[in-house]
Amino acid sequence: MKSITSSIVFLFFVSALISCNVYSPLNSNNSDLDKLEEAQKCLKDSDYRCAIEQYQEIKDTNLKNKKLCQLYLTKGGLTLHVLVNTLSKDSSRVLSSLAKELMPWNSARSADFDLAQTYCSALTSAAGAEAVFLKTVGGFTRCAFRMARSDKFKSTSDSTSSCPASESIDGFLTTSDIGGDGSGVLSAGTPGMCKVDVDTCRDDISLLSASELSSAGYTDLAGAMSKLPSGITNSSTSTVRAALKGTF
Repeated sequence: MKSITSSIVFLFFVSALISCNVYSPLNSNNSDLDKLEEAQKCLKDSDYRCAIEQYQEIKDTNLKNKKLCQLYLTKGGLTLHVLVNTLSKDSSRVLSSLAKELMPWNSARSADFDLAQTYCSALTSAAGAEAVFLKTVGGFTRCAFRMARSDKFKSTSDSTSSCPASESIDGFLTTSDIGGDGSGVLSAGTPGMCKVDVDTCRDDISLLSASELSSAGYTDLAGAMSKLPSGITNSSTSTVRAALKGTF
């Protein structure tokens, strides 16, 4: 069994020079290595734009996707504290716990997590167990942050793309924010998490696999994944919304 905590520390906080050794061989002229070293210098100055530019020029596709996945997760605010307090636990409440830890929602961080998911989900099997881990982190994080958004934005119907500002913003996330009736159906009396956010959660979670996590050695995450309500990947938005309420 892999230690989730040690994996988190390795994947997010070791130097770029060390982490690049996972992929070999690098380009013979060391150009990818040069880009990693330059990006590390940028990050020491908290210059994310500079680091992104360096990572974008990496020729090894998996290495580029891995570094950009990690960078955007970090930039969005996924800290070691948040990861250890949520993803290291074999719990049915992983998604809601992560959402609460990531609050408050804002558009800039949401954009970061959207980009993180783009790069995390693009990792291939050539990246090994890291790909499985980062895909899971990326998917859980974006879904959780979309759940956090429901404190600020709610809809009264799934038949419209409208996602207006909520009339009851209190800075806390509860099942009433996810909303809907017992079946997750929205109405004027039971507003809740907007369709676009619910569907994003469904699409992200549908990409993940408890068996792949288990095979890769991440048994805690595999356990948490297997405890998610089955309706979370349903084609019906209201069913998914009800399932998300079941993660509290």
